[in-house]
Amino acid sequence: MDGEDLVAAVRRAARVHADSWEALVPDRFTIDLTREAEEEAAFAEMAAAKRRLRDHICDTYGVSIRELANLAMV
Repeated sequence: MDGEDLVAAVRRAARVHADSWEALVPDRFTIDLTREAEEEAAFAEMAAAKRRLRDHICDTYGVSIRELANLAMV
């Protein structure tokens, strides 16, 4: 996968997670615990997609995770 593919994968995973969160917590008074496993799986996939993108950036540009985080904060 190249950088663009990895960014697209993060965006897709984030949309899936947002949808699963909305199903889990449809309003501020309701939590549908039957959707909890779905939300947890979506969160885990989003985290994995972010990790793949982060690792690609660090490998491509020869920066550490700490350096990348510092650059992101500037």
